[in-house]
Amino acid sequence: MVILFVILVLSGYLFPLPGTAMAWRDWLISKKSHQQRTWRHAATTLALLLTTAGLPFWGYAVIRELRNDYSYIFTSAQFGRWSSLLLLVICAFAEGKVRIYLLIAVAGFLFFFGVSIGELP
Repeated sequence: MVILFVILVLSGYLFPLPGTAMAWRDWLISKKSHQQRTWRHAATTLALLLTTAGLPFWGYAVIRELRNDYSYIFTSAQFGRWSSLLLLVICAFAEGKVRIYLLIAVAGFLFFFGVSIGELP
């Protein structure tokens, strides 16, 4: 049980940045291969943009957390948890491999704002 908890805590710090980068890479590759415009493509684009927009907010929270100046009860942490849940739903409708990477990135956001805050010594 402790090992699972440690994995969840570390995932909040490690998953968002590489997950977003890989999602952008796959989106650019898949955009060149087919040019169909469907609702899934719109959901993918929206999820990519929102995940990318969440990175600076996550980075700000990580820096404050590493300085021991951030709390689970702050309004920004509550906003991070709820917006991560909403973004998780949007990412679930993304297309192809991009969906997998987006879900990894958003799971990292959710693990950080839901589990990682206040857990490192």
